[in-house]
Amino acid sequence: MDDLKALYQSVILEHSRQPQNYGHPEATTHEARGYNPLCGDQVTIYLTLEDERLIDVAFEGKGCALCLASASIMTNILKAADRAKVESLVEDLKTICTDEDGQVVNDPEELAALLPLGGVRNYPVRVKCVTLPWQTALAALAGETEATTE
Repeated sequence: MDDLKALYQSVILEHSRQPQNYGHPEATTHEARGYNPLCGDQVTIYLTLEDERLIDVAFEGKGCALCLASASIMTNILKAADRAKVESLVEDLKTICTDEDGQVVNDPEELAALLPLGGVRNYPVRVKCVTLPWQTALAALAGETEATTE
């Protein structure tokens, strides 16, 4: 179990130090800014939606390692997703982060990339750090320009 915990920690650190899909794309169709006042996390999520599918997902921001890692992981997972898929993935992430034995909607193998983020279930105040990018992506898809964890 300690080996798995160490692996998950290394995944989070790698994503936070060298985030994937970081930056402001030239052309986007949706964007929203997210803020977590408890931790000071700030993210901007950029989405490019074409025929109701995300063809590009990127982010910019500053904050704790958990928030940045979550945003980096999210950008990879959401590419090619439609709105319904994004919503179900957000629900699965919440379950993974808060309920060890919770039922997820999507295929557990498909959710393997989210598992390192599940360690926050032992630190409830940090759940908002992990979910902020995802909530911000939902806000962007809904045409909102801002999201917050409060």
